[in-house]
Formats: sequence, C-alpha cells, structure tokens
Amino acid sequence: MSEDIRAQIGALQQAFEERPEGLLRHVQRVLVEALDLAERYDLDPERVELAVWGHDLFRSFAPADQLRLALECGLSLTAADRADPVLLHGPIAAVTMRERFGVSDEEALAAVRDHTLGAAEMPIIAKVILLADKFEKRKRDRTPVMKAIRRLAWRDLDTALLCWADWKWVQERENGWQSHPAGWAARLHWVAEHHAEMGLPAREPDEPTES
Repeated sequence: MSEDIRAQIGALQQAFEERPEGLLRHVQRVLVEALDLAERYDLDPERVELAVWGHDLFRSFAPADQLRLALECGLSLTAADRADPVLLHGPIAAVTMRERFGVSDEEALAAVRDHTLGAAEMPIIAKVILLADKFEKRKRDRTPVMKAIRRLAWRDLDTALLCWADWKWVQERENGWQSHPAGWAARLHWVAEHHAEMGLPAREPDEPTES
C-alpha cells in the first residue's frame, strides 16, 4: 500500500509542474498544516499527503473548464455549482484521482471532494484537509480569525469546523453572497451535532439566503 501511495503522490506532484507556481506554494503550505494535524490525531501521514496533493489539482482552471470537466466526470450540477464553478474543483479532482491516478482510498478521496464546502459526515482525514486548506500560513496572515481556528483545531476538529462554517456564513451575509446548499446543509448538521453534544436544546436554523 505504501509503495502505491508514494507512486500516486509522485504522479500528482508531477501534474503540478503544469500548474501555477502560486498554487504549488499554497499546496506546500497546506501540507505543513495537514501533517501537523496528522501527527496530533495519529493519522497516516502518507494518506494525508496524498489528499493534500490532490485537493487543488484543478483549482486554477477557468470556470468554463471547471463546468466542462465536471460534466465529463459525470457530476450532477446544481444551479449553485453553475453560478460558482470553482466550487467543483474538489469533486473533479476526486473523480480524476480515482480514474486517472488509480487512487482507491475512499477517505482520501472524500477529503479531496469535500474540502471546499464540507459535508455532514466527514472522515477525520477530510476534516484535517479542509481546515489545513483554510488556515495555511498565508491565509491566516490575511485573515487573523484563522489563527484562532487553527489553535482550536489542535484540540477539537469538530468545533474548529463549526467555527469556520460560522465565520463563512457571516462573510456570506455581509457580502450578499449566496450560501451553497451543500455547505449550508453541512453547517446545519454540525450545529445540531454540537448542540446535542453540549446538551443544548435544538434551535431554529438561520436562513441561508438572507443578507
């Protein structure tokens, strides 16, 4: 298994030779954060590295290309996907990693697929990739709240995810952006889980489309 993963990582790294330099640097910064979390949560570092190298494989592609690739991958597109095609780069990469790079690790593929919006149910490796992607050094220098979310992730990944989702919701409301239905559903699930864990009463969900 280890030899297969190393070969897959090598193939993905080679693919990044055709990607913008800035994107490569971002992936390298995410890798630093993800491997730190992997050590803290006793995860296989090679599986984490595989997901990191795959997560932004198609991030730099133009919106029209994102839509084309999504259709070629057999993805079902929603109106929200068509309105903001960059959100498709994770699902596109997950399909491509399976079909082109021979990746069969379902949890690593889920991490790649869901790293942008999250999902109601996520394996721990997916939580690590999403959070590492959001608070890598350049992003937390630009958005100081990510420093606090990073510190929280060292102790509690689930609460860190919820804090990130709440920050994202505030950004969407303040800027008049629409919440993607998949991301919104994930947040509502995380809120419900948090309330149940804390023994708090259920609450009425916020409306996703109000600004």
